[in-house]
Amino acid sequence: MNRLTPLTLLLALTLFATSCGGGRSELLFPSDVMTRAEKALETKIDTLGIVSPTDSLRFVDVTAEERDAMTYLYAYMSLPDLMDHSIAYHLDNVRVSLRAREEMPWGKKVPGTLFRAFVLPKRVNNEVLDDFRTTYYDELSALVDTMTMEQAVLALNRWAHKHITYQPSDGRTSSPIATLRNALGRCGEQSTFVVAVLRTVGIPARQVYTPRWAHTDDNHAWVEAWVDGKWHYLGASEPAPVLDNAWFDAPVMRAMMLHTTAFGDYDGDEEVLSKNDCFTELNVTPNYIRTAPMTVRVLDGAGKPVEGATVTYRIYNYAELYPLVTRTTDDRGEAVTNLGLGDVVIFASKGKDLVAMEMMTNKEGGSTLELTLRPLDTIPAEQHLRLTPPVEQTPEIRYTEAQAAENARLLAEEDAVREAYTSTFPTAEQAASLADELSATGEDRTLLLDLFPKSRGYHATIESFLRHAAESGRLHHALLLLSSLTEKDLHDVSITALEQVLDRDLTDADWQEPMIYCPRVLDREPIAPQQPELDLICEQILGSEELSREERVTRILERVGQLAYDKQYNPLNLPMTPASTWILRRGNQRSLTVLLIRLLRTAKVPAWFDFGNSVVRYRDDEGRERVIPYLKEEKESAAADCPLQLTYEQGTNTVRTPHYTSHFTIGYFDPADGQMCTYYFDDMVPYTDLQGKSLLYPDNFLLAGSRLADGTVLASIRRMSCGEPMAIDFDREEGALAVIGNFDSESLYEDLSGEERSLLSTTGRGYYLLVLARDAHEPSDHILRDLGAIADRSGKLPIPTVVLTRQKPSEALHSLLPGAAWGVDTQGLDKALAEGLERSLPLDYPVVIVADTFNRVVYFHQGYTIGIGEQIADVLSRL
Repeated sequence: MNRLTPLTLLLALTLFATSCGGGRSELLFPSDVMTRAEKALETKIDTLGIVSPTDSLRFVDVTAEERDAMTYLYAYMSLPDLMDHSIAYHLDNVRVSLRAREEMPWGKKVPGTLFRAFVLPKRVNNEVLDDFRTTYYDELSALVDTMTMEQAVLALNRWAHKHITYQPSDGRTSSPIATLRNALGRCGEQSTFVVAVLRTVGIPARQVYTPRWAHTDDNHAWVEAWVDGKWHYLGASEPAPVLDNAWFDAPVMRAMMLHTTAFGDYDGDEEVLSKNDCFTELNVTPNYIRTAPMTVRVLDGAGKPVEGATVTYRIYNYAELYPLVTRTTDDRGEAVTNLGLGDVVIFASKGKDLVAMEMMTNKEGGSTLELTLRPLDTIPAEQHLRLTPPVEQTPEIRYTEAQAAENARLLAEEDAVREAYTSTFPTAEQAASLADELSATGEDRTLLLDLFPKSRGYHATIESFLRHAAESGRLHHALLLLSSLTEKDLHDVSITALEQVLDRDLTDADWQEPMIYCPRVLDREPIAPQQPELDLICEQILGSEELSREERVTRILERVGQLAYDKQYNPLNLPMTPASTWILRRGNQRSLTVLLIRLLRTAKVPAWFDFGNSVVRYRDDEGRERVIPYLKEEKESAAADCPLQLTYEQGTNTVRTPHYTSHFTIGYFDPADGQMCTYYFDDMVPYTDLQGKSLLYPDNFLLAGSRLADGTVLASIRRMSCGEPMAIDFDREEGALAVIGNFDSESLYEDLSGEERSLLSTTGRGYYLLVLARDAHEPSDHILRDLGAIADRSGKLPIPTVVLTRQKPSEALHSLLPGAAWGVDTQGLDKALAEGLERSLPLDYPVVIVADTFNRVVYFHQGYTIGIGEQIADVLSRL
């Protein structure tokens, strides 16, 4: 057969050719493991039609162990990692991993199974791969080479905290070096970073996710490290005094499912949730909480078991029924998985026409549910659910007060180191100075003042790019280009890729259209410097003749349509670079979409991806938007194009203005497999912004939900008719708000001037809000940001609010809610609260109460949550 040589083979040709030697290590890569890996790699290269990358290793001086490691990696490596990175790159990282095994004191203690799954692979999630391991091995190994494994894990997490801290951001995961350079990351980036740190020195590590919380909207990620024979957890770059302790201890006890992935053909003790050609998904929920098997039995209309039905275990979160686990029924019609003790919604389907849905409660000892498949059109037009999360519990304290005090001291020292570094980031004044130097005026000055401070640790590179652009008279275009990117792109975008865009032959009219010049297509693909390759591909497709936009679209679509849709070796759905996709003649949905849109933009056709409907759109010669119903994961072509029409009357509803994914979503039943899907319109926008949006599927529904203070959700699902207005409405529960305890309103604290005051003297008579928070504490940050959302334009809160911390709060924390009265809790008010509410100590910070000066508490929340502002607004509307 004809074989294509991947791009990664090119760099290998620069390596010196010598002979291989040595025998195979039975410790890391025993014969049975390598036999399976070699067979998997042979199948992969035959399927892809490429030359095996490992063939070139015969020209390289490698040991038998290095050769086996490379074979194992390539056997299970995802397609983008294979195509977009050189053999030399992977070999350098393999050598560091094997070096750590030889040099670190725990290296030889790590079982081969764990080394192959949790040390050898670089990829953790969907991050951009980089040179972190080869760059930082010497520094990190020197830091911990005299420590025990446990000491090393704790010390390396402190090293991480010294360099990075939490900040929410979009779903693209920065590379470890980019995260380090910019000193921040969301939880997915923090955990990816710490896993990279631990694996660099040979410590098995994995990222653990709760895909969605049960008691509140949002998800979370952290790290597990294997220490002397056992897995332990830790908050990523959030050091605690000991292992198996973190701020999320209490929320985890209310989770329904926690999972992780193991690279390659992994066979461990955990329940396997799914297995593919690249990794094994593991259920680690039983490591944290009580679980029980949830058995779903699917029957047909005659009461016979249905084999091969798709069963999804779903949880309410962000106003959708999110699929936690997907199973396929066996010959008995059964699907089983172990989950926490709470409520889920089970949705089963066989093909696109037969479905079933019902709520299921998991209890001690396990639960069983029978579902009978019926035609889709027999699903009730309206359903109402009361979904209860696992009960709140008090986590165990695993450290002493002395350890806590020492940990606080070290955190402050580490914060100071990081803050000294971030103080070198560009300020508004420096941005203004740069604008003056570059003679930026008008729109250019406005853009520069906005963009430059956002570049953070990448500022020197961005500044250099702007200076060079100004020297060549292209400053305006350079600023337009930067403004078309996401804020995170300003931290790590390839400057070569941007320069290639600047070098395009674009007219002034083209520069008025971001969807022609912007190199970002989706939200997660790396922006690779491949514009010359795209120019060449377009030249091959279009030739040199003058063509209308429609003709250019038709020709490009025809050629891209000849490529194979294939995600077999890309289960994470990672986007591959356009050139690699074109050379390989195949790709997953994201890779084909990026290629198609980049080619259209190269051909000067404004094109973009409609995230709400998952289709490509472009603008024709008359300026009309057109839909390309192509590349939709083998779904049938759209059978409808209904404009969305929503109405809302507040009436007795407590929500003033419903927002998408916060209060409601619009979903559809997939015409390919009958499963429930969500239209991914913009998050958190008011319903009025969605009027007229296209619904491209015929069977749609509106899901609305309200969450009670204890985490319980009242949800409704109502079918929608194409072209008819749909009213948003929320279920309510009488008596959900009540007096739940007492707290002395004359309790004392110190204000920021050091003066002792009572709560009553600060708030005055009536209802007030009290927050007990912590500095440098992600859950506290979340709570305060959410409360800030209910302040008016002047920053005034709708109710007198006091925020107390155990030490004088930092300016950064204070700035999150400046409209509150701030102070220091010198009296240990958490103890008084726990007593008055009959709660066990310690309370999980942050703590929020709504009470009045007659000492009555009507609302209480402790620990991590999202949407506290909405909950408080709901409470206030009913007082």
